[in-house]
Amino acid sequence: MSDMDTSRPVSGTLARIGLGARAIVYFAVCFLLLRAAFTSEADDGATPGEAFRMIEATTGGRILLVALAGGLFLYALWRYQQAALDTDDQGNDAKGLLARLGMFSSGTSYALVGFAAGAVAFDADDGGGGGKTEETAKWLMEQPFGPWFVGLSGLALIGIGIAQVWRTQSDQWKKSLDLSGWPQRAKPVIEFGIAGRGVLFGLIGLFLIVGAYNADSSDVKGLAGTLGWIRTQPFGLTLFIVASVAIGAYGIYSGVQSMRHRFPGD
Repeated sequence: MSDMDTSRPVSGTLARIGLGARAIVYFAVCFLLLRAAFTSEADDGATPGEAFRMIEATTGGRILLVALAGGLFLYALWRYQQAALDTDDQGNDAKGLLARLGMFSSGTSYALVGFAAGAVAFDADDGGGGGKTEETAKWLMEQPFGPWFVGLSGLALIGIGIAQVWRTQSDQWKKSLDLSGWPQRAKPVIEFGIAGRGVLFGLIGLFLIVGAYNADSSDVKGLAGTLGWIRTQPFGLTLFIVASVAIGAYGIYSGVQSMRHRFPGD
């Protein structure tokens, strides 16, 4: 039995639990956004931190948050394993290394979300409601060449957003999934979620570039800020609802991945 065959079941367990946890985060954020859209609440956006505080307030919420944090850490560990061990056979050329760097970045971002869930569960959260993109941009702006880093980050996010939309047109997202049976009916929803998330990434990247150009971190917007900006535009409420549903649709994609992802050797 090869090394890949030996490690694959462990990788599969990490991935399926982690992807399920990621799906719950997207569903919770979608719920908060739609609740804000259809009620008199003033919130224009929602963050994972707010979703975790909502979960904490439910019966057994802290236990669920601890489990959710653990699942997100497992997801991060799986992504690190993909990046370090090249379990997806991306290779060591420029394209492969870029893909593996993306896996590492994805793992790090969800590890941070996992820490946020744990912080809420153990009362170590500051209750600030998010704004981490804005806070990071503000810190970077104060560093030597900070605006350049912020601008490059914006360009990278726009590139990721374009790649997400391209995945829906090229059917790249289907390659690692078993879509036989009931998941076939979810394909349009999944493609809507992937493309919608890509558009949101592109907008966040654009705001990063604007902030870098003006050397003003107040121009930078994270997810919540971007959704709030969308709501102020013409037909803003409709666009806000569409964006919120896209986030929920990406949660469905994560759930399908959790159950139907094909691993090397399957």
